[in-house]
Amino acid sequence: MAQKVFPVGLGRLILGLAAVGILLWGGGTALAQDERPEVRLVVEGGLEGWVDPHWPIKLEARIETDILLVGELQVVQGQELARLEVEVPAGGARAYEVVVAPPVDQRVILLRVIPDGGDQEAPVASAFFRPRVAAKEILVGLVGLPRLERVLGEVRSAVSGEPITPVGMEDASERLERGELHQLSYLVMDQPRALAAGTVSWLEGGGRLVTTTAALETMGLDAVWWGNFPGVDAEIGWYGVGEGEVLALDALSGHPAQVWAMLLRPAQLSGSQQIPLIEGPMSLTQAALSVESETPGYPWLPVVVVVYAVVVGPVNLWILRRRGRLEWAWFTIPALGLIGVVAFSIVGTGGVNRTFWSHGTVQVSGQDPQTRTGMVAATSRARTMEIAFNPDWDVYPENLADISGDSAQPTITPSGVYEYDLPSLGWLSVNAFRRAEPARVVAAFGDRGVEMTNGSSSPVVMWGVHAYPRVAIRGALEPGATGSIGWQEVLSSSSWWQFHDAFWGMHPLDTVDNLSEHWPIVIGSLVNVATESGMVDVPSFAFAVTEQSIPDVMVDGRPQEVPGLKLDLYPISVDRMGERGWAHARPVWLDEAFRAGGFEGAPVFAELWILSYRLPTDLSAPLRLGLGGLDPEFVGLDRAIAPFDGEEDVEGREGWEAWDWGAAEFVPVDIDSELDAARIVAPSGEVLLRVSTARLGVSPLTAVMTWGDVP
Repeated sequence: MAQKVFPVGLGRLILGLAAVGILLWGGGTALAQDERPEVRLVVEGGLEGWVDPHWPIKLEARIETDILLVGELQVVQGQELARLEVEVPAGGARAYEVVVAPPVDQRVILLRVIPDGGDQEAPVASAFFRPRVAAKEILVGLVGLPRLERVLGEVRSAVSGEPITPVGMEDASERLERGELHQLSYLVMDQPRALAAGTVSWLEGGGRLVTTTAALETMGLDAVWWGNFPGVDAEIGWYGVGEGEVLALDALSGHPAQVWAMLLRPAQLSGSQQIPLIEGPMSLTQAALSVESETPGYPWLPVVVVVYAVVVGPVNLWILRRRGRLEWAWFTIPALGLIGVVAFSIVGTGGVNRTFWSHGTVQVSGQDPQTRTGMVAATSRARTMEIAFNPDWDVYPENLADISGDSAQPTITPSGVYEYDLPSLGWLSVNAFRRAEPARVVAAFGDRGVEMTNGSSSPVVMWGVHAYPRVAIRGALEPGATGSIGWQEVLSSSSWWQFHDAFWGMHPLDTVDNLSEHWPIVIGSLVNVATESGMVDVPSFAFAVTEQSIPDVMVDGRPQEVPGLKLDLYPISVDRMGERGWAHARPVWLDEAFRAGGFEGAPVFAELWILSYRLPTDLSAPLRLGLGGLDPEFVGLDRAIAPFDGEEDVEGREGWEAWDWGAAEFVPVDIDSELDAARIVAPSGEVLLRVSTARLGVSPLTAVMTWGDVP
């Protein structure tokens, strides 16, 4: 029989006391939790979390607290990007807007609240925001159409097979007014009144709107009738508005899923719109850093040195001799030497002990004008700097994790002032997205070519016409002057590839005498920013480079002129070059295996593509599809991989297919053969091609659609 450790009565007493203790401890903990002041942080951004991969993200951080909270809101995106000063009264709530960089690999953004004097690693509240970028679906925004949300959620595009992802926008008035719709492939709305200015700008810049015929008549749009949308069993009006399009239905409900499957096509993929102008840096910050700073000049320095030497030597000795005090030379010469050293030090450091500013800006004119600026400040001494930007700018600090050198991240005050504590020889960088200002250099397109007029007060450093891969360049254009370049010159001009050494080696272009060595790489950086981010959606554009200052920046409460280079781009539509020209591929769909592998930054790994081309709407010249990018020096001109042993070489086995708009299916097409434009070119000028690269020896991005006599 087992021996008892405690008597039964004593054991029960101990267990009872222990139970009471546990209850008291638990009750005390619960009471402490109830009485403990709490801080709650809720973060919202984008459209239900969906964001555009090329635009800064505006986050609303709402802080609710039971006690007075004074501290900072830290924003961490890759590395710590900003500290925002916050103050919330007891029992109150306050919302703060934070602008962060465009998403990189959909990286999670961490926000945390740190009270004054609190442990930096122990926030009282924190929240995560994961940006959502449409990569495997077609994102459709619905304004006040909850019933249609369920219908579209069961639809896949007939062209690509991608699922439709509807996003409800119940209270969208402010978003529609600002035109913050860039993450959407389509906007579906039935509102019989004039569209907000921001929505019109978004539409004219390439947006897609689906509405009713009755509502369209009240929207006040300058729409061009293309015809009825082909391939569907309903009369659906198809209109062009700037670079965008409108689909007008009799009603937005009651249509079968097949109609929606035909109408909703994949939009251009993010991050792979254009082949870059050059291989090289694509950062606004790098463009700003490339701008040369002038070293302080001292033309009077030789004279001062000579005068100083005369004063220390002959003049000093002559005065002492006159006074009969030559022995004082032991004192006067070192004293004058010390005074000279101090004076030269003050003068020398006065020229360099300051802050240098620079910017690189790219502006695109057109229906939806945009401007993006990279701004850099570098200081030779430690200082605290307060910078205030125009409230119309969307500003976010550059993520400097991968850039060497001492740099600083800002603290942002509630009034929107950026405060930097710069170390000695430190620097800062910010990017700004904003609506474009009126163009002072104007490009006009005619039947013969491009005419550029400099209406600004500063000279144009260089200008030209770029029709990938061809480029025709001109030199300086003085204020008030006008220059021209003919289409024939553009079509027969050299390729950017011939300027490879200039862009990589920082050598000046031989064809333009007044180009500084750093300008080619700056131009390439800015053009790449515009093409890679979708600001320029065409392979052809005129460009002009000016040295222009930014005036509306406040530093320590005073206006600051920020010098730098500005690149103005003027897109050229495909119908501007008369009866001949070419259009380049724009990827709109890549195979699932590619996307699942995470190769968004290197689309050459995809094995199945759907490409979009935009041709003239009144095209009459023969249409052909060819490879090689129109550049004889382009690497990788082999059209197809050689057949395996025992395998026949079948003509056209690269697997090119074009979307037949009337039959609503892909049909085979042959490389270098004349294409049936009546079948594969939509009234909008759009052509959709599908290609399997399993047998293709070069990226399909080199596939060019040409018409007319192209040299």
